[in-house]
Amino acid sequence: MILFRYFAREVFVSMLAVTCIVLAISMGWRFSGYLTDAANGLLSKNVLFLLMAYRLPGFLELIVPIGFYLSVMLTYGRFHADSEMVVLESCGMSPARLIGVTLILSLIVAFLTALVTLWLKPLGEREVELLFTGQRNLTEFDTLAPGRFQTLRSGKRVTYAEDFTAEGELSRVFINEYRETNFFGPKNVNTVVSETGRTQVDATGSRFLVLNDGYRYSGQPGQKNYQIIEYEEYGQLIAKEVAEKRERRRRAKKLVELVGSKDIRDIAELQWRISIILMIPVIALMAIPLSRVNPRQGRFTRLVPGMIICFLYIISLSSARSSLASKNMPIEVGMWWVHGIFILITYGIFRMEWFISLFTRFVDRIRSTP
Repeated sequence: MILFRYFAREVFVSMLAVTCIVLAISMGWRFSGYLTDAANGLLSKNVLFLLMAYRLPGFLELIVPIGFYLSVMLTYGRFHADSEMVVLESCGMSPARLIGVTLILSLIVAFLTALVTLWLKPLGEREVELLFTGQRNLTEFDTLAPGRFQTLRSGKRVTYAEDFTAEGELSRVFINEYRETNFFGPKNVNTVVSETGRTQVDATGSRFLVLNDGYRYSGQPGQKNYQIIEYEEYGQLIAKEVAEKRERRRRAKKLVELVGSKDIRDIAELQWRISIILMIPVIALMAIPLSRVNPRQGRFTRLVPGMIICFLYIISLSSARSSLASKNMPIEVGMWWVHGIFILITYGIFRMEWFISLFTRFVDRIRSTP
């Protein structure tokens, strides 16, 4: 029990550090993309942190298994490099017991990953869908950033306001909108400028933009027949882009929806979620022989080959899911063949390490013979 607690503490502390580093890098990359969307008016800045919170389980789905695999390799590699494993073996830590301890640790991580993959991630994806649906219903004035030219999603209107308040008051407003008379026809451009403006809602619930003290220019670029209108008050309906009802994404579906579904794509999604959980004990066992290093080589000697094998495992699972979803692979075979191959690879690595150890002992015995 003392040795188990020691192994668990060392592995999980290392796993926490690796997971936090990889998670920070991944979420930082995603957050920068959301910031770009917010700057372009595609997202409201008020939902950015909510989006990141709901996306967190999706990041953890693969980061946790990879972090655990790396932590086992780094921890056991340090034990070998510092000759601690020799001391532990003299205290009763046999290879079979080491495998047992590693499997128990992997089952703990697999349980946590199952919570993320089967429950938290689909829940977060459903909340993300609700947020994006709400964002598609917003107008450009709901996501307007002061001092920035903002293009509407259709690309046919550009809006600018030097400043605005939470009450909907705007200053120095510029709106440029064009319409094509026909497919090959000229563009009619309407440009509205105003010193001040505000948004208001009428009795029917429709939103209007009311501008004060400005000009409206209407005409075709390159032509002289522009129409110029000076106004004291100008009202314009703020049209909403109606969000289309979309089919729920499969990664947002609940487990019970996938289990009872006959859709091949739902079956592929279900097998993917289960495969992520099944992968953890396999890569944990694989990390044991890959972490065995000579003290003179250092504990990072086999880290790169180990990572290559781990990423090949994940890429193979992803390819198998795509093949299954596109009906290029039988359901009975599914993604299970990938696990079978990597279980055989793990067994082969164990046997190779055993033969190398046996050969080394044989050579040492010959050298020690007078």
